[in-house]
Amino acid sequence: MTLISFNMIDKIILFMIFYGVVCSPTNVVDSSVSEDEAADDKNSTKLTSRCYFPAEFQGEFLMQVMDDYSRRSNHAGEPIQYSQVNITYDAIPVWGYCYKRVGSNVLLIDRYGDQNSACIRCFQLKRRARNIIEVFSEGLNKCYTNEDLALESCSKLNSTSILYRTQEIGGQELRYEFCPFAGNYHFKYNINDGSEEKTECSSFTSDLDNCPDGSMFHLQFKRCSFENHDITFSCLGSWPGGPNGSRYIALRDNQKEAGNQPQYRCGLYHTDNKRGKTYLAFGSDSSCTNNLINSTFGYETLVLTRSINRKKIPEYVSSHLSSFPKWAQGEWEQTIISNGTMTYNDLNGYHSFTFVAVDSYDGGMTYGVYSKDHCEQEAYVCLMMRQRSENVLEFKIGTISSPVYSRHLCEEPNLDQSHWMTQARLERVVESPCPITGRYSGRIPDLPGTCAALSSNCITKEIMYYRVTDCDTGELLEERTYLCLGQWEENGVMYTYTMRNDTNTNECFVGLIINDEEIYIKEAGEHCLRNINPRTEGMRLSKIGHCYADSSSSDPSPLRPLVPHNPVMRLSSTPRSDISMDTTKTPSRGAPSTASKMKIHRFHTILITTLICIGIIKTIHE
Repeated sequence: MTLISFNMIDKIILFMIFYGVVCSPTNVVDSSVSEDEAADDKNSTKLTSRCYFPAEFQGEFLMQVMDDYSRRSNHAGEPIQYSQVNITYDAIPVWGYCYKRVGSNVLLIDRYGDQNSACIRCFQLKRRARNIIEVFSEGLNKCYTNEDLALESCSKLNSTSILYRTQEIGGQELRYEFCPFAGNYHFKYNINDGSEEKTECSSFTSDLDNCPDGSMFHLQFKRCSFENHDITFSCLGSWPGGPNGSRYIALRDNQKEAGNQPQYRCGLYHTDNKRGKTYLAFGSDSSCTNNLINSTFGYETLVLTRSINRKKIPEYVSSHLSSFPKWAQGEWEQTIISNGTMTYNDLNGYHSFTFVAVDSYDGGMTYGVYSKDHCEQEAYVCLMMRQRSENVLEFKIGTISSPVYSRHLCEEPNLDQSHWMTQARLERVVESPCPITGRYSGRIPDLPGTCAALSSNCITKEIMYYRVTDCDTGELLEERTYLCLGQWEENGVMYTYTMRNDTNTNECFVGLIINDEEIYIKEAGEHCLRNINPRTEGMRLSKIGHCYADSSSSDPSPLRPLVPHNPVMRLSSTPRSDISMDTTKTPSRGAPSTASKMKIHRFHTILITTLICIGIIKTIHE
């Protein structure tokens, strides 16, 4: 019986080539168990189950090679060695296949020669930042042949390595992060390598900035005990957890030939607002532990102080101060609003902005503002602000800027082409119930063979559950939980702003409620993209029951990644900022980044590939 036509095989092979999928007898894991094998030693573990890694963890990474010497040495004059680590949808090949998930831990299994022997290790992967994963294990060189012993070892895990991302999933170019402190600084510098007692850069004569690209630190060493030179770092991410409230920072040295210096740097920093100084310390390697005690004591230490702002606020601004609405005051995701001043960190555009209101229109919904970015670039622009719900606001910036203030900046054509930026309040006074009540199911239109279920809870009405299953077998492929932050109706459709609990990222959905029995839903990115028709582009869901009566729900954990598809319920990218300090041109409309579009799953690709590999291998054996 022919199950797949020749035409279909051609398409599948082309699809495999496009995604770089290669099958060979050595890549096929034999999970079958013969009668003889079943009678073998009970301590011998067979690969009879699988677990999967979320897309956020997948990609290519580098890890410092750690040995006993590395743990004792300060690496002065010694080159740092790195090894490549690839995380796929179901394996970390250098350590094994994902065999079983136990809470936040996973068991990885690897086989050597004899199929009856297995190397089982317990790991925990913590995503510290978009490009940083911390690995916890009992030891990379220690494993078990007995599953029970491997499970027991999960209680003995220690931080063993830091993974630095080098490529996104799908081989896309790495996307750096907005550096955690922005602007222009002077700094002092000292290296504690034991070679001398004096401070190498004893005065604030050296400079640090992240202009114009906020994802890069530029360091200029001047009037130090060594020759003047420059270093540029790319920011990979920062995360909390350091001593005394300090934060970790991960950087990549952009020098092609870094010599014996680590290519990846890990440090600790904190800002003392009373003294107006930021303290930054780096370890001697890429481990985040060696010769790194706190933010003021490490292998290398810097003390930063902000450069004095030479640009005064224009007289027009100080004499025309206005105020933003009372409901908008407070802290939001990347925004702080206090009286007539609003600061906004555009994490996707690598800029930080300060807006000062100088005029208002439309009853306090549109404002003429003086804008200054973290590099002291200034201009006047128009800012429109809307309260979407108790906990959600949106604002947009006009596409035209000017060195002098003009009411023409807020004319409608200058605002029509810009994107709304959606923000959730950090401290919510009241929770917002989700717009759906009951349990709904439907088929994912652009992913044949998969079904989705969306449901709410009768007690905790702000919680929404989402599950993806195989329509034929009912196998659970993915499960998520969303916290509804707010919703509003616009042009006949409903927008719902949520937080995904497992990643703490925000996602927006646009929906159309036909009646109590039928709804359409479509993912709308992190900032509620408009011009999406959920009826023609989204997923149709039909009501199958009432809401759940209990409030208990375990944390969701993705079980199996899905094939690349036009998203229905997945994280999309943030539109690039529409803010421009160039007074001579109109910024282009933002678009989702390629890296975020590739943040996808491959279940059906692997399934089809496996079937083809099995067929090819059988043909070879015959």
